Amino acid sequence: MTTRPANPQPHPPTTAIVLAGGAGRRMGGKDKGLIPFRDGYLIEPVLAALAPQVDQLIISANRHLSDYRAFGYPVVSDPHVEAGQEPEYAGPVAALRHCSSEATHDWLLLAPCDMPGFRPHWPGRLWEVQQSSHAAVVIAHDGERLQPSVALIHRPCLVQRPDLQPDKRRDRPQKTKPGQRLRELLMAGRYALCDLSADRACFANINTPEDLAALPDDPRCALRPPPFIKRG
Repeated sequence: MTTRPANPQPHPPTTAIVLAGGAGRRMGGKDKGLIPFRDGYLIEPVLAALAPQVDQLIISANRHLSDYRAFGYPVVSDPHVEAGQEPEYAGPVAALRHCSSEATHDWLLLAPCDMPGFRPHWPGRLWEVQQSSHAAVVIAHDGERLQPSVALIHRPCLVQRPDLQPDKRRDRPQKTKPGQRLRELLMAGRYALCDLSADRACFANINTPEDLAALPDDPRCALRPPPFIKRG
């Protein structure tokens, strides 16, 4: 892992949280971050894009923890896993809240492990919107829809927003998708949108084997992992 000067960017220190703790049900139960992808693993292009421009990087994972630690970054699991129990796969809201308590810095940069097109200039664009809007949350927009798993979040605002964990929503008759819960949390207070429509194709999430096979062979849509990333 490379050593960088403290706070290399002209904005407050930032902790990146890479979400890799899902059950991967549509991928046949595979741990998506560790699916072989080109010259490495699916998570590696995201780490490659984020690592040089944040002050701390945390991987949220619930399986194969030693494999994730081999990338050289702290790994934070859901409380059930930390207690030695089977993971409940509580979703990105639970992961965000738990990882935020482990973060060193108050500004959090959220990213998914299954978006190999994550672009290195996105964090800078999110910061530009935050600095002009002074919003506590900035969410990426691809020109057609919100992308709540790509967001800049001021940690103190999380305690002011309602807890939208699934077990606190039993009064709702229909099941809500995890991504929708994350969107509701981020939009529960003041937020701003970051227009990243020029990179719409790069927002492809790899949820199924078909998604992986259909990923464009476009160099913008998957960075090669840098040499300092250690593979397990």
